[in-house]
Amino acid sequence: MQRAHLVWVAAPACAQSIEEAVQSFGSGPVADRQRQGSFVRPRDRHEALVGTPPTRHSVVMTHSGQDNPARITAVTRRDVFDLLRAVEGGWWGRLNEVAFLGRLYDLDALPSTDSRHPTARTDIIQHRFNNYDWEDDWVFEDPRFGLLDGPDEVLLAFLARLVHPEVRPDADEAARRVDELNRLLTADGWALRPRDFMSGRPVYAPFPESAVTPTIPLPLRDDDASKLDLVLGQTHHLLDNDGEGLARDLVRSAKLTLRRDGGYFHPMPNDNWTDATYEAVLTVDRALVPEFTTAMTEAIWQRLGAVLKQLERGDVQSLVVEAALRPLPEITQDWRYQGSSPTNQARRERRSADGYPTADDLVFASRAELAVYQVLQDLQRERPTQSGIAILPLASAKLRDAGVRSPDFTILGNGRAVLIEVDGPHHYGRTRKADDEDRDRHWVRCGVHTIRIAHEHTSHPTELKERLREDLGRLLFPTR
Repeated sequence: MQRAHLVWVAAPACAQSIEEAVQSFGSGPVADRQRQGSFVRPRDRHEALVGTPPTRHSVVMTHSGQDNPARITAVTRRDVFDLLRAVEGGWWGRLNEVAFLGRLYDLDALPSTDSRHPTARTDIIQHRFNNYDWEDDWVFEDPRFGLLDGPDEVLLAFLARLVHPEVRPDADEAARRVDELNRLLTADGWALRPRDFMSGRPVYAPFPESAVTPTIPLPLRDDDASKLDLVLGQTHHLLDNDGEGLARDLVRSAKLTLRRDGGYFHPMPNDNWTDATYEAVLTVDRALVPEFTTAMTEAIWQRLGAVLKQLERGDVQSLVVEAALRPLPEITQDWRYQGSSPTNQARRERRSADGYPTADDLVFASRAELAVYQVLQDLQRERPTQSGIAILPLASAKLRDAGVRSPDFTILGNGRAVLIEVDGPHHYGRTRKADDEDRDRHWVRCGVHTIRIAHEHTSHPTELKERLREDLGRLLFPTR
């Protein structure tokens, strides 16, 4: 297949205006004329397609070679026609249908579909100007004009003419139409781009484009679950390309939704926030929530926000990570009389079906806690046999004024005890920090101190091991 070429063609003036044709209608057949520069029947793929403006040059397309199959699919063509049906003022714009089509086709050479009339020109005048018994979209599927199943060049020349300054003098309106058309055409490898200017307004022409796959049709609505999944897939691809392996893997198991951010509208200069802004919500397995640190969430949002902006969802201005709701347990009518298997280890986590990490038949609330457990095991093996330590993950204890508590780790050794808490990103808020301090005070009243470890420190086991060796030695095995 050889590519179509853009050429300049000169054309003589049309011999008959619409008004003259209407006046002379029915007075006899219009003689067939073959004029140099006229647009011959587009249904023949191997004939030249040229325009015939009355007194000026125009940009049109010609074929070369023996094989020039259509690349624009029937799906895209019908989408284009649906778009054009909604155009205010009709597809012919400032002109009328005969004047519009006469610049692309030789209407006196094309046949009539009505045996009473000799040519397409007289056919159109009768049914659109006199009788007005054709619908406004009649041309889209008329086989004489080849817009539905003709070569790409026929449809592209029609669309380029549709946004020409002579048809749509408002440059902003023409640009909007071009953007709408390009969203459909680029999927099949074409786009309209400015080629020249007329009276300061762009003249558009078709150019080959790299097809974009998969296409996410616009608009992207809040409840378009399948489209949002493709958005998340594009984010996953960008993270992979940028070497963000951990963020990429976390995104793979997430579900993306959009919702209004639910805040109060207090406008501030330059904050870009309105009462209509949205937030992107990543719903993930409850056990994975601690993995979404501030840095991890920012890396994901950087790519996700860029994808949403390209899809015209600039109103989505933040990212929230939430745990998936626990599935409701299956119960029977005699649930009151059924026995249970109580345990004081990881009571809350064991009641959930979220798949928390486990080791040595013990359950942990996060991967970070499992990483701490593995470091504690190393320290346990290093201790002398006569001065060992015991590790109690998520052991429950009843406190006097604070109910039942389950610290992340209770470490016993040398007749003493110390607690270890692994703080995820949610512990950094002011309210949660105050709660943690209150909890530590209850344990101090029992003579037990708490070691707090930031979630991000668990990804450096060597440094974590040195810190715990020092803290446990100081609190459990003090030297006099």
